[in-house]
Amino acid sequence: MVKLGDICRFQSGGTPSKNISSYYGGNIPWITTIALNGSTISEKDAIAWITSTAIKETAAKIVPAQSILVGTRVGIGKIAINTTPISTNQDILALIDIDENTWNKKYLVHAISTKKTYLNDVSRGSTIKGIKKEILENLEIKKFSLIEQQKISNILDKVNALYFIRKQQLSKLDQLVKSRFVEMFGDPIRNEKNWPLVLLGEVAQIFIGPFGTLLHKEDYIYGGHALINPSHIVEGKIYPDNNFTISEEKYIELKAYHLQKDDIILGRRGEMGRCAVAECSGLICGTGSIIVRPYKKMKSYFIQSILSSPGYRKLIEDKAVGVTMLNLNVNIVSNIKVPLLPITMQENFINFLHKIDKAKSSIKQSLETLETLKKSLMQEYFG
Repeated sequence: MVKLGDICRFQSGGTPSKNISSYYGGNIPWITTIALNGSTISEKDAIAWITSTAIKETAAKIVPAQSILVGTRVGIGKIAINTTPISTNQDILALIDIDENTWNKKYLVHAISTKKTYLNDVSRGSTIKGIKKEILENLEIKKFSLIEQQKISNILDKVNALYFIRKQQLSKLDQLVKSRFVEMFGDPIRNEKNWPLVLLGEVAQIFIGPFGTLLHKEDYIYGGHALINPSHIVEGKIYPDNNFTISEEKYIELKAYHLQKDDIILGRRGEMGRCAVAECSGLICGTGSIIVRPYKKMKSYFIQSILSSPGYRKLIEDKAVGVTMLNLNVNIVSNIKVPLLPITMQENFINFLHKIDKAKSSIKQSLETLETLKKSLMQEYFG
């Protein structure tokens, strides 16, 4: 094990005053921890461009190309290698003067990234936490031969590259769904195809979740019937929490709030437009949610696609009421206008949606496998 302070020199950065115009508009890229991405960064990642005057008169410095940049505040443990000379703010320490005959820099990036949890644990500060240079100086890194470091780095880079490709595939599938929706039906807000508009309350039964007075701390158990609140809705899917459930007796008592298969559950506070379709029974609507139960004219997944579209999310947010926290109520949701399309067109889109979901499920399984593999490799190489 070798201390990081024994293999490099540390260089801090600074932020030139924005009140002095001669410091900005130059040709020196300047970054903050926002740019640190775990890989390589270049001048295209610059937050601003500063001048040589700023370098001379402020704490900002030029960081040589191929240095390792580590976040020490507002992004503790974030890391990257700069491919071009760059300047940084004071929340980044640059690791420079690393002997490339002894150390592979990408290997060091992987090794330091395994310490991120530790670095956050030892951070200090009343309002914004940070770590001092001494913490990084005393960070111990496992030393292998240069050839072995290169081998380890190549393996981890391949795993990361595959992970990135899978994430891109998921993003492209999401974009495909949005494009297909617009292609088939047009923009649901502009309604340029002039579909007939109806109030949501005319094509669905809408009712709010139980008031907080109906549920008490002692009602919650582990492994019972899960309550679904907005926090349990992620990317259009329901993810129940076994720690946030109620007993069979309480479930029967709250029969009016049972989620039936194909009900849409819509968050009524917090992030507006967060909604999902219940794929099974046995769940219960939480206090922060609203149930939308479609009649025969509208399909659940079609309504869910409309409500979660960017335009409708904005529309819903604009209609929400409240001083400290925005809320939706039955009246607001009931009076949202939605396009009414032929049921066959809705079904065609839903069939397409299910095919995409199947493809996404396969990709997500691959991502989980890659995450498990990376953790295993990290443990093997770095302990």
